[in-house]
Amino acid sequence: MQKSGILFVIVGSIVGLGIILSFYGNQVIFEDLIKGEGQVKFGENLIIPVELDRSETQSGIYAIQIIDFSEGITVKILDPFDKEIESQIIDEEVFEGQFSITVSGIYKLVIENTNEKEIKIFGVIGPEPDAGKKSLGFISLYILIVGLIGMVGVAIYAIKNRKKSFS
Repeated sequence: MQKSGILFVIVGSIVGLGIILSFYGNQVIFEDLIKGEGQVKFGENLIIPVELDRSETQSGIYAIQIIDFSEGITVKILDPFDKEIESQIIDEEVFEGQFSITVSGIYKLVIENTNEKEIKIFGVIGPEPDAGKKSLGFISLYILIVGLIGMVGVAIYAIKNRKKSFS
């Protein structure tokens, strides 16, 4: 029984490490993103500006979440010259998109409400995370999966050993 207890501690530690890495990975991925939120009334816009440097990255990302989703939300990305480079009509509660960074400067995420009711909206915009930051998220997921599979394996091992000791 003592051996299975040690194995539970080991796989529990692996799961704990996976959870810690997951939180850290999300922090690293989202640290460069600019967040904005608000109650947006009919005909109003929520504008979230971000300074992006083309020498650091060539693509940006944006995402919005609509609380109590309803139709009538349009999202636009404006470049530093206020020229529209991306436009989407949102038809889901959570939407993510990418855009190209053509010049350095202030890009804007413009969320427009054409619905007649006031809507709570969250939005983020920023540079696309590099491969190293993205891989941290995948690594934490794999560690969690290995830890959870290990827990199942140790549980099966403990049950088999328990039956042998009663025989």
